[in-house]
Amino acid sequence: MARAEATVSEALVLRVIPFGETSQVVHLATPDHGLVAALAKGALRPGSEVEGGLTPFAQGTAWWKPPTRRDDAEGLVLLSRFRQRDAWRGLGALLARYQAACYVLELARLWMKPALAQPALYRAAVTVLRALAGAPEELAGAWVVWFEARAAAAAGQRPALEICPGCGLPVSGALVFSPAVGGVAHAACARDAPTRRLTSSGFAALTRLYTQRLKEFAAHPPSPAEVRLLRALHDLWIPWQLERRPQALDHLPR
Repeated sequence: MARAEATVSEALVLRVIPFGETSQVVHLATPDHGLVAALAKGALRPGSEVEGGLTPFAQGTAWWKPPTRRDDAEGLVLLSRFRQRDAWRGLGALLARYQAACYVLELARLWMKPALAQPALYRAAVTVLRALAGAPEELAGAWVVWFEARAAAAAGQRPALEICPGCGLPVSGALVFSPAVGGVAHAACARDAPTRRLTSSGFAALTRLYTQRLKEFAAHPPSPAEVRLLRALHDLWIPWQLERRPQALDHLPR
């Protein structure tokens, strides 16, 4: 039987779990293969092809193959090689950066699906980690809500902003934000659902977050007051869409 050729892909390490004395189970985000769960056998041995073991935040090129019969990998692929290009060491320089980055990895892992190409979600995760690695502490929260907005859109879970999901009419007048209804809605269409009232300035900040280009966002990030509002809205939206509350959400800089 011919040996299966290795799959080669750009990858971001989302999670690392020790396995035995020298091996690791790793979760990788990839642009074309989605979430990849892999066994890195002997990763911690000297001379390993995965460079002495993997750590979260590492980005590079990964090689993996399907498991063979003699490998009891429990459905994991076998990671045979990893060449790291970046680990964004600046993420550990400030607690706010590190907490934000940990949340980014958790959210990417929860939203990324196995064997499903999600290049936009992958690019958003890489972009925000790069930005956080050099960001001032006071901008960490702004970059987190930027990533949440891109991740939600990439996963097909962007909140409605222009048309009320309750009545199908363009939004105007008294507005609320309601995950149960589907996003921004008329107050009259969300009477029986948990909501947060939206002022005109709050609605404008939310719309900018989801429509601004990256360069515009970096040049004109939301104000601290706007970040607090956007954080409150996403604290409602993200757990509702995931049907669970990410653990790192409670440790975000606020």
